[in-house]
Amino acid sequence: MILGQKNASERVVSVLLKLSERIGFRDNGGRVVALPMGRADLADYTGLTIETVSRTFTHLRRQGIIETPDARSVHIVNSEQMARHTGDY
Repeated sequence: MILGQKNASERVVSVLLKLSERIGFRDNGGRVVALPMGRADLADYTGLTIETVSRTFTHLRRQGIIETPDARSVHIVNSEQMARHTGDY
């Protein structure tokens, strides 16, 4: 329900941050999340299309907020900057 009040980018970022809190671990000043789902599953969970999820990942990578070493993990380089993208602030 909370995700329904956010725009597409805010939805994806919120889920990534929640996952990083629950199953992520610290690495090189950031947090690494081994994604338990693929982008299609993330899209279904957030009510978005896979293309929108992929565009959001690309946007966050270009801003230097995340790195994606492979398709199943995300390295959150800057948690504070990422948190600003949740729409909660």
